[in-house]
Amino acid sequence: MSNIGEPFIFCGRIVEAYYTNPELNTVSIMWSDGDKNREYNVVVDEQDDQFQALLKEFDYDSLDECTRKRHQIHRQEFSKAFSNYATEHNLYGYGNTDSLENSIERMEQRQFASNFDLLFEYDPEDNEHKEQLFKLKLRMFEDDVVKNSKARAKKTAIRTSKTPIEAIGAYNSFTK
Repeated sequence: MSNIGEPFIFCGRIVEAYYTNPELNTVSIMWSDGDKNREYNVVVDEQDDQFQALLKEFDYDSLDECTRKRHQIHRQEFSKAFSNYATEHNLYGYGNTDSLENSIERMEQRQFASNFDLLFEYDPEDNEHKEQLFKLKLRMFEDDVVKNSKARAKKTAIRTSKTPIEAIGAYNSFTK
């Protein structure tokens, strides 16, 4: 942590910590120096002293929960902005509810098809696919069977899965 001057200066001052990427291998730590919040990133490495210091204050479950909440807030902000834009530009079918229902149905059908594409045509180089895998993992961690489990190895298997099929297999281990 040479850019700050003192090692582990965030200890005891963490405001928030969350995963920054779909691979769940980097964590952003928001910590307060007393005057303002600062950000510091650490690599997820259980052998790393900085990551161990973080885990003493902010465990894996807290990281998952904070990441999920951040994504939920961003989804809500996007949804609201899109809705405002669509309303302003009459994109909901100019008040015709039948047209709106048909639009929603077509959107749901495209979503269903894209989920199959994600499963059977997953491309680890495709940023959209990586983002969808990230969302899938977060959704798995929202499920009570995973959230309430103390099985760290099983949670790690979900966290480190490289494809949607691997993630589903790891998730399935919770139901056995």
